[in-house]
Order: sequence, then structure tokens, then C-alpha cells
Amino acid sequence: MAGLHKVVFRWPRTDASDVIVTGTFDGWSRSTHLTKTPSGFEASVSVPWSKKTTYKFIVDGRWATADSQPSEYDAIGNLNNIYLAPPPPE
Repeated sequence: MAGLHKVVFRWPRTDASDVIVTGTFDGWSRSTHLTKTPSGFEASVSVPWSKKTTYKFIVDGRWATADSQPSEYDAIGNLNNIYLAPPPPE
């Protein structure tokens, strides 16, 4: 996994029962369920170094973005969160 970088995605609220993160890292397949913590939900995901990852949360069955995380609109007008991975270490 030398070509991948681990990032922790966080949903910052505790009032949900089930939170999934999905995006370009998993082909939007809804594969990663987040674990509940005292401050919200979180999960580690591997993403490519030096690339932009587009993602969104599914909170109790509803698509959502986290306001506290960077976001942008895609080509068809959907608002998504984005993560810009750093370059790989030398």
C-alpha cells in the first residue's frame, strides 16, 4: 500500500445511529461504516497520495456533507466534501 495514504474521516455529530463514508476512494460503493466515538463517528480510509478525494457521508440513510470540512460542487451540481492528500514522504 505504498501508493496510499491513511486518512481519518469524521462525522462531527453523535445523534445518528449509522454513518457511512463513501466517495472516489471506493467507487461510491458505500463500503465504510464509521465507528461511534464520544465526539461523533470516524473511520480510517486509504486514499492515493497527492490526489483529491471526493466523498460524502450517509447519515441514517440520508446523504450529507460535513460543514466543517472542505467542499465543492461537482460537474452536475452536487455538493461533496473533498480531501487533498499530501505528497508521499521521500
